[in-house]
Amino acid sequence: MNTTLERHSPFLMMVPAILVLILISLVPLVYVLGISFTSSTFARPFQDLIWFENFKHAFRDRVFGTSLLNTLAFALTVTTVETVLGFLLAFVLQKEKTLSGIFRTLALLPLFTPPVAVAMIWRLIYDPNSGMLNFYMMKSGIISHLVPFLGDPKLAMPAIMVADIWQWTPFCFLLSFAALQSLPREPYEAAAVDGTSPWQVFTGLTLPMVAPNLIVVFLFRLIISLKVFDLVYMLTYGGPGNSTQVASFYIYRVGFKMFQTGYAGSLSILMLIFISVLTTLLTTGRNLIMKRQE
Repeated sequence: MNTTLERHSPFLMMVPAILVLILISLVPLVYVLGISFTSSTFARPFQDLIWFENFKHAFRDRVFGTSLLNTLAFALTVTTVETVLGFLLAFVLQKEKTLSGIFRTLALLPLFTPPVAVAMIWRLIYDPNSGMLNFYMMKSGIISHLVPFLGDPKLAMPAIMVADIWQWTPFCFLLSFAALQSLPREPYEAAAVDGTSPWQVFTGLTLPMVAPNLIVVFLFRLIISLKVFDLVYMLTYGGPGNSTQVASFYIYRVGFKMFQTGYAGSLSILMLIFISVLTTLLTTGRNLIMKRQE
C-alpha cells in the first residue's frame, strides 16, 4: 500500500497544479471556441449557432488583415532589435565585473515599471507641444517645426516600437548575459594559446555556442510582442487610421466596443492559430540549426 502511494505521489502532487492550469487556460479556451461559432453579443451569449460564418467573415475583414500585418511587423522588428542590442550589451559588459553588476541592477527598472506607466512616460516624451523630444530636436536644429510623432501615420508605429525597445531590451540583455556566463572556458583558453584574434574568437566560438540560447530569447520575446496591447491602447488607440492597429487591440475593439463577442472569439482563435504556426516554424528552424551544429 505504502509502495503504491509512494510510486504515485509525484503525480498526486501535480494534481493541484494541473487543475489550476485547466481552470485558467483550458476552460476559457473552450468558452471562446464555443462562442466563436455563434453570433453572440454581450447581452445574448451563445445565441444563434452560425458555425463557420464568423471565420469566413474574418478572412474578408480587411482591418483584421491589416492588424495581423501590423502585429507581425511590430513583433519581428522589436524582437530583432531587442535581441541584438541585448546581446551586444551583454557581450561588452560580461568582462566588466563592476559595470555589469550596475547595469544588471539598472536593467530591472524598465522591467519593473508597469506598462501603463511606461506608455504615459513616452506619451509625455512624444508630446508635440511640451515633450522633451521635440524640444531638444528643435534646439539642436534637427527639425524646424514640431513633429506629432503619435499623430503621424508614418511615425506612430516606429514611436511605439521605440517605447517597447526601451522597456524590453534589458530583458534580452539579462538572458543574453546569463547565456554568455554559462559558456565553457576551455575553448577560449585553447584559442588564446593558438593566438586566435578576438574577431575570430567571437565569430568562431562565441556566436556558434550562444546561438541556440539567443534563438530561445528571440522566440520567447517574439511570443510576448505578438500580444502587444497596452502601448497601443495608451499611446495611439490604434490610430491614426489603422496604422497602429494590432490584432489584440482590434479583437478588444470588436468584443468590448462593438459588443460582437462571437466574432471576437473567432478572431481570438485565428490569432491563436497564427501565433502557434509562427512559433512552430521558428522552433523547427532552431532545431535544424542545432542539428547542423552537432
